[in-house]
Amino acid sequence: MTMDKNKWIEVNYDLYWSDLYRYAYTILKDRDSASDAVQEVFVSIYNNYDHLHIQQSKSYLLRAVKYKSLSMLSESSFDTVQLESVYKALSDNEMLSDKEAELFRKQLVDIVYKKAKEILPDRCFQVFSLRYYQNYSYREIAKDLGISESTVENQLAKALKILRTNLPYSVDLQVLVVLAFPLVNC
Repeated sequence: MTMDKNKWIEVNYDLYWSDLYRYAYTILKDRDSASDAVQEVFVSIYNNYDHLHIQQSKSYLLRAVKYKSLSMLSESSFDTVQLESVYKALSDNEMLSDKEAELFRKQLVDIVYKKAKEILPDRCFQVFSLRYYQNYSYREIAKDLGISESTVENQLAKALKILRTNLPYSVDLQVLVVLAFPLVNC
């Protein structure tokens, strides 16, 4: 970087601030936090300018804002809305690595599991857990629990209906289950 750091900050701030802010906002869903994320990135670059080798300013800044935003999110508790919004924002911008995608899927699975354990009747939760967390087939669940496959199917439908109405917002739980539990087979 041959440009003086004050000039580099000024030029890139003017050129990219609004794009960076919008990107941070799609992740954080909070105006102040999005602004803070962008500001912190520029402050960090200013403080470390002499040690950085930035080839493409916009790409570098977008990655830095992404990681700063994710860092800020990791300091707060997630809910399903935030996770799906972050996943969509990052995947829409092709900025989600396989490792990050797996992290979000895991967090979605954890949220659904905790909510299911909290609100589902015992038998319903047992069927739900065997199906989606232990990857049992309907036939295996029926055999293990001594119930019919149609009872398994009814219990799973009941579980999904209860969860759909009790998650933090209306979510297409069948889509969420497919995304969060990709290894499930019937």
